[in-house]
Amino acid sequence: MIESKHIYLKDMAWPEIKERLKETDIVLLPVGQTEQHGQHLPINVDNIICTGIAERVAKATYETAKPVISPTVPFGYSDIPVFRSFPGTFTLEPETLVNVYKDVSKSLIKMGFKKIIFINGHYPNPPFIEEAMRQVTKETGAFFALCNFFVIPDAEVQKILSEMNKPPAWGHACLIETSVSEVFGAEVREGKVVGRIPGGFPKELNNFMPVAPAGITFTSFEVPEIAEAYWGEEGSPGPLGDPVGHSKEIGERVIAATIEPIVKLINDIKDMKVDTSEYLSKLKR
Repeated sequence: MIESKHIYLKDMAWPEIKERLKETDIVLLPVGQTEQHGQHLPINVDNIICTGIAERVAKATYETAKPVISPTVPFGYSDIPVFRSFPGTFTLEPETLVNVYKDVSKSLIKMGFKKIIFINGHYPNPPFIEEAMRQVTKETGAFFALCNFFVIPDAEVQKILSEMNKPPAWGHACLIETSVSEVFGAEVREGKVVGRIPGGFPKELNNFMPVAPAGITFTSFEVPEIAEAYWGEEGSPGPLGDPVGHSKEIGERVIAATIEPIVKLINDIKDMKVDTSEYLSKLKR
């Protein structure tokens, strides 16, 4: 049994962290968000998921690489303005969020970690993570990677949705998020599990947003007129997609598909040489 004090920095005393740095230079950094997730899930879902995935990865690689888990960054960016009208939704300004990721990363590097693996559990976070990684890599020489929950398991997710005769859209308080967060201990309010519109994205939104060809991306998913109509009306439950049929079995399938490539990444980089000495020496001047 691997105890939490063996993998979570938050449960270690500083001398224990110092000793662990003799065994590993890899740290997993879970980043999520605190925002509404419908009437059936707690607002902490994104943080529950990214932290749970990090723990599974840390335990799976404990014998080979001994990575540790940083405290979770619990705030991100809510890119749909009307979300902010729901009680329980927090959002950071883009510049603030980038700086939070940078400062947390540099704190970890100052401790002695050289390889930082972001485990992202909130859909809009990656652009801000990527900018922070770019800046801090240039400044420190540390190695960074971003592991995105909303991309890695998609092939398995599509199999599950097809098996259940559900449309392919997923991502917010839907069948997949509900099932995964349930595995990691989130309480699902069963009496309020019916989604806003079974089937995912509203037709009007699909018509409004053009499909981007490969290599072309659009700016943020802010479509005020559609979002207001969809989430802004009184009594809107808040999810996007249909959570009906959620189960821990589905959650375990998605989790397995998510952690497999991250475990491989950890084991592939454990012996890689990364030099942050120039950056650390500047701090002592």
